[in-house]
Amino acid sequence: MKIFDKHGCPSFISFDHDLGARSKTGFDIVKDMVERDLDKRGRWIPKNFTYDVHSANPVGKDNIEGLLDNYLEKRK
Repeated sequence: MKIFDKHGCPSFISFDHDLGARSKTGFDIVKDMVERDLDKRGRWIPKNFTYDVHSANPVGKDNIEGLLDNYLEKRK
């Protein structure tokens, strides 16, 4: 994720799940974020990080929220 490489993790992201036929999904983005945070020992995603999921895909929305909520709760 070039934008993350250049600017780091923002304190707010609004996710969509379905980003286009040739793109990663929003869930792929979240998995990458969690992996980066694990690699940095919980110091990459800001402590004040918040997010929204505006996806029309209900399964994708649940997957994004489930992974992020569970990870951020366990990271505390």
